[in-house]
Amino acid sequence: MVEDWSTRHWIYPGAASEFSSPEQATDPRLLHAWLVGNPSWTQTRREALEKAETLGELGALAHRRHKSRTDWAFSLGANGGMPVGETPAKFSFDVNQLPSCTNDFAVFVINASPAVGSQANIIALNNLYSGPGTSYCSMLNPTTMWSYAADLGPITTSPVLSLDGTKVAFVDNYLRGRLNILTWKSGQGTNATTGAVAPGTGGSSLTVVDFTNLPGNPNCAVSNSTAGNASPYVDYKNDIAYLATDNGRLYKITGIFAGTPTVAYCITVNNNKTLTSPVYDAVSGNVFISDGQKLYAFLPGTTSFTPVGTPVAIASLTAHSIVLSPIVDARNHWVYAFSGTDSSATFAAVAQVKTDLSSSTIAFMGDATTTNYILDGEFDNSYYTIGPLPGARMYACGTQVGSGGTRPSLYAFNFSNAGVLNTAATMSDNRKITTPNTNGTCSPLLELYDGTHDRLFVGVSGSDQVTMWNINAPLTAVSNPAATAVGQTGGTSGFAIDNFSALPQASSIYFGTLAAGATQCGAGNYCAVKLTQAALN
Repeated sequence: MVEDWSTRHWIYPGAASEFSSPEQATDPRLLHAWLVGNPSWTQTRREALEKAETLGELGALAHRRHKSRTDWAFSLGANGGMPVGETPAKFSFDVNQLPSCTNDFAVFVINASPAVGSQANIIALNNLYSGPGTSYCSMLNPTTMWSYAADLGPITTSPVLSLDGTKVAFVDNYLRGRLNILTWKSGQGTNATTGAVAPGTGGSSLTVVDFTNLPGNPNCAVSNSTAGNASPYVDYKNDIAYLATDNGRLYKITGIFAGTPTVAYCITVNNNKTLTSPVYDAVSGNVFISDGQKLYAFLPGTTSFTPVGTPVAIASLTAHSIVLSPIVDARNHWVYAFSGTDSSATFAAVAQVKTDLSSSTIAFMGDATTTNYILDGEFDNSYYTIGPLPGARMYACGTQVGSGGTRPSLYAFNFSNAGVLNTAATMSDNRKITTPNTNGTCSPLLELYDGTHDRLFVGVSGSDQVTMWNINAPLTAVSNPAATAVGQTGGTSGFAIDNFSALPQASSIYFGTLAAGATQCGAGNYCAVKLTQAALN
């Protein structure tokens, strides 16, 4: 099972009840939704529970739920770490087996200039299920699976894995954005700061596509643009990647993992505007993307993109408007976008737009912000089960009313019988995601349902913490988090997750800290961090 940034951006509510077997799923993200919605289905969970009972670990797990500490923190060095809003990629070798200490791994990118023999810009860790006390991998810390100084520049967006996990696609930026397809080899490189190697020997390889600088391409003239805000989105069925640049272009690249990566064509969405990551919707066939102000849809054809509908204006043109890519609800034909401003630059906002761009609804969540990012919201398990109906909730991190957009605050919204987002929040301005009166930015939110407990995770800068909330029942403005993990310097990147398991240290969330200085992985360093799902342990 592959888990990356795109898993939460193309969703299919109802997959847990609709599919009688995962073989019916045609997109791996649909399979992922099915597995996450049926945590008791997998052999992994059944065997893990039996194993945990044998080890007497169930009691130990219950005891640890009242604590709050880091399981492990691995140094990414002092020069850079996971970028804000971006997400590690997690690979589980076989969901029908027990977790694998050797084969399961997590990939972290590093926003630092690579140097062979010293600084890596991409690294993978295995022996993930390690930590204090009894751990499944019987280790205190993870180990380096591989560590590369790849291509020329720092990596500021999220990595994407092939379905078999043997390849990683990512974009680095040195003068301009370049697409990398890395075939890795276990054992190459020793750590993030003193042992990075150049891919290309011993079975590893690196294919670099200089996609903005291809003279003679009839569809895309040379533009030499950076691509610092958009991660690749992979259509696995057709082996296609969609990419976007900081000068307003959207690209289609074929043969991303199984063939020879080739630029097919591109289109100028909005000239010289920084674009979000694109999202391809396998149901409507459209690619959705934003220029920070408007939401666009394009139909990819054989030789060109065709615009779909009229672009929907959501935000004002400020540096802190729409930053991350849209979230597409493929089954219910909605697209969601989160913004630091509405069109009048008065409020922070969330928009719900039809996939044909025919209608839209915008709800407000605090003061407009010109200093903080408003990143991805999340849905509760009811939404993933029944879709946008009155019993479901969407949670989002907006801003504290009256703070001028400097302080984060949690909001919740529900839906009408017709599936339309209600503009009046059901919960407004819950400030307990951070220390009172602390300025900061929230991470993208993460929801996890383990078959019994529905939980929401929020990372926040300023107070440098992660909070976990029980959302089986709707939160209110005075609800408190169930647990808090402190000491996450600078706040957190986006979260990647494991399968659900009762084995010790085998159900976790993974992220990077956003500032140097974290003592948990050595003073002055950025960290890759693991916390246990059930306890922030």
